[in-house]
Amino acid sequence: MHQTIGRPTTGNTFEKCEQLCRSAQQAADRALRMRSEAAAARLRTLQMRRDIRRMMSRHRPDDTDVQRFPATETSRTATAPTAQLTLLTAFLHARLAEDASTADLFHEPGCPGAEASGCRCPVPERIRHDALARRGLARDCEEAIDDPDHDARDWPHSEMRALLRLKVLALPYELHRQWREEWRP
Repeated sequence: MHQTIGRPTTGNTFEKCEQLCRSAQQAADRALRMRSEAAAARLRTLQMRRDIRRMMSRHRPDDTDVQRFPATETSRTATAPTAQLTLLTAFLHARLAEDASTADLFHEPGCPGAEASGCRCPVPERIRHDALARRGLARDCEEAIDDPDHDARDWPHSEMRALLRLKVLALPYELHRQWREEWRP
C-alpha cells in the first residue's frame, strides 16, 4: 500500500494562494497609504517652515531696557514697503526694457520679416510703442508716489491708486522667475 504523506490537497493550495494574494494587496495598500501620508507630512513641514520664516522676518526683538524715540526711529516695517516699491519698479522697468529690446523677434503670421530685412511689419513697432507707453505710465505712478501732493482732496487715495496701477502694469509678467506674490494687485 502506498500512502501519500504530507502531500497537500489542491483545495488547500488555492486557499493559501488566495490568502497570500490578499495579504500582498493589503501590504501594497498600506505602503501607498504610508507614502501619501509621508508626502502630506512633508508638505505640512514645508508650510510650517515658510510660516516660521515669515513670522521671524516680521518679528522685532523687544528691547525693554533701551529707551525708544518713535518719532526719530526708523523701523524695519516702515522701510519694507519702500523696499518693495523699489523692487517692483525695478522689476517693471527691466521687463519693459526686455520687451522693447526683443520687439524685432515678433511678427505677424506670414510676415517675411524674419527672413527679409526690408519688411515693414507693424508688430515690432507696435510692441516698442506699447512698452514706451507703459514705461511712461510707470514713471507717472512713481512720481505720484514719490512726490505726493498732501494738499489734494484725494491725497492718500491718489498714492494708493498709483501703487495699484504699478502692480497692474507688472501683472503680465507674473510668470517671470523674479515675480513676487506681494506685487499682485
